[in-house]
Amino acid sequence: MYELLNSVFDLVETDLPDWLDPVVENDKARIQSGSWTADRCRRIRLCELDIKDKFTATTLVIYPEFNYETPIFGTEYLRIGGKKFFGATDFHPVRNDEEYEQKYILDYLGDLPDRDKDNSKFYDLTRFFSRKFWIKKTDKDFYNEYLEMNEMFLNRYKECLSKSVQMDTTKNYQVEYDVHMAANDPAHGILKSYYSQTFADKYIETFLFDLNSQ
Repeated sequence: MYELLNSVFDLVETDLPDWLDPVVENDKARIQSGSWTADRCRRIRLCELDIKDKFTATTLVIYPEFNYETPIFGTEYLRIGGKKFFGATDFHPVRNDEEYEQKYILDYLGDLPDRDKDNSKFYDLTRFFSRKFWIKKTDKDFYNEYLEMNEMFLNRYKECLSKSVQMDTTKNYQVEYDVHMAANDPAHGILKSYYSQTFADKYIETFLFDLNSQ
């Protein structure tokens, strides 16, 4: 995923939290973390988690600068036991009105089919998910297809950012997003099991969703 991300954005690496190393590994699990900025992007963070022989997950989130109400880009890909595969990508809207949907979602993703409600039923679709939320789950690895889909999404997201107009700060939107996502992130249980309660709490609250405590 990093290679694709770096091909679309001119990334500038930023520091991780003082307590977090780029790679944290034990005999059962390995987690790799990265953080960058780019033009009009306040924060780009990538997490790659590998539970040996059981589970791998890659998650990427891109936050616009606070003076843009552009959606928050989010994507993830999971391999579960080598038998189940899951991918999802979206422009997460920070407002739920028709004007916003047309300007920031449909103008860029309007040619895509509407989301599959059956496959996305374990998400809370009432908040921070668009009508064009792309999701797929199968019993065969489709990572190459997932990367192709994300190449399209990332390029359209970059275009969306480039056309966004500056406005008063929208920090509260991003705070609400982080609070909501941190409270509902299923990674907490996995991190707690393979690392510790303290690591799980700090990783989610100070790295994955760093505005959660504000």
